[in-house]
Amino acid sequence: MFEYKGWVTLSFDPYEEDFPKLKKQVVFLEKNINKFNNSSQFSKIVNCNENYILSLMGVLNHKNGTLEDIKALLCLIGEVLPASYGIIFYRDEEGSNFNNYFIIRLTKGKLEEFTDNLLSPCFPIIED
Repeated sequence: MFEYKGWVTLSFDPYEEDFPKLKKQVVFLEKNINKFNNSSQFSKIVNCNENYILSLMGVLNHKNGTLEDIKALLCLIGEVLPASYGIIFYRDEEGSNFNNYFIIRLTKGKLEEFTDNLLSPCFPIIED
């Protein structure tokens, strides 16, 4: 099984001085997240007091390129909304690191990947 959960705060600039451009890019991104909406995945951009937050989550039987799709989406977000930031936790139970979660962090248009130490190792922290 492959599962992921996370959020990204969408921002064009740290001071939100170009709000019309932010809204334009949010509309653009809404068209690009549809592939993450089906019976095993969910994505939605939520407006919380004029702060836009992308929520992503999914539980799939197999990875099937989903991790690469997530990373490509985050790179796109980093390009069109360079002050965006957020994290995605993921776990691939079929991979060699089945006992660990990993974190993808987006900050200032840059993706970084880390080994998680809060939920990992999954045995025995969250599973018996």
